[in-house]
Amino acid sequence: MGFFSVLGDFFQILKHTFRQVFKRPFTYFYPFEDREYPERTRGRHIHVRKSCTACAQCVRICPVVAIRMDKEDKKYEKDCALYFDYTRCVFCGLCVQACKFEALFHTPVVDMSEGDREDLIYGPEKIETLDREPLKWRGRRFR
Repeated sequence: MGFFSVLGDFFQILKHTFRQVFKRPFTYFYPFEDREYPERTRGRHIHVRKSCTACAQCVRICPVVAIRMDKEDKKYEKDCALYFDYTRCVFCGLCVQACKFEALFHTPVVDMSEGDREDLIYGPEKIETLDREPLKWRGRRFR
């Protein structure tokens, strides 16, 4: 190998290095910046109590027993409160398919981090809305 061959390789490495230095990194500012997910992403569930008839098809079909139903907690004439245990849920989508009354939906929200394991059991107050608290970082609000 000659001197010019080694010098040519050195310039190729420098060219590649400078090209990468000035490119914007392909990362997200998680958790402050939401990522774009595909349309059919199966994330958190939304339960519409007005449409629910408490038929318990979602509870019966769940393969990991992640859904619990409380028929005593009534808001409307025929409804119930659902409790999702996201420590067990595998997001298979069978519960959404089994709901004939369109009372259960998947959302594209997949970030469900909590401090305690018990906080991952979502009750009626968390499962009926998709509201998330805006995050603050260095004085700016995100989401």
